[in-house]
Amino acid sequence: MKQSLTEQKNATIYQYQLIKRVFIHSELIFSHLLTGAIIVAFQMLFYQMDGLFASLLGFAVVQLLHLIILLLTFIRVDEAIDRQWIWRINPPWIGFKPANDIKLSLFRRVHRQLFWLGLCMIAVLYPWLSSSMMISLVCWHMWIIIPKMLLSIAFRKQRKEGVLRLQSKEASYYHR
Repeated sequence: MKQSLTEQKNATIYQYQLIKRVFIHSELIFSHLLTGAIIVAFQMLFYQMDGLFASLLGFAVVQLLHLIILLLTFIRVDEAIDRQWIWRINPPWIGFKPANDIKLSLFRRVHRQLFWLGLCMIAVLYPWLSSSMMISLVCWHMWIIIPKMLLSIAFRKQRKEGVLRLQSKEASYYHR
């Protein structure tokens, strides 16, 4: 029994050794989903059906915006494996996430660019959007990106050369 616990603690994938694991607790996932429901409820309370429409359309527009930014970001990436991202709706990784393991430095850079470029692109649309749509775009952008940014903060002291693996209930950092 002790040997299996030791093996699990020092888990190795190929030539990489597990350095740090962050568990995503059910309470955190529930609060994240509840925050999304509060965004929709707020929109409906203040803007009625226009708010509901803005919430639904805003979520779709933010997903499209994130896709465009990811495609533009990966024009400069040399390795084809780093370009493989998939769209998921599994909380808290709602939206686009790496299909495979990803270098921590690349994960940080992509999400930092996604955060700032997303806000800038939403800000550029400000003159043509209604207030409910603007609120919806900003809230959904933040709602989708914050769990990934918090993950970057959780692994901030780790070496950049390591590899990050995202799973439904945990995120693991491996290093050679």
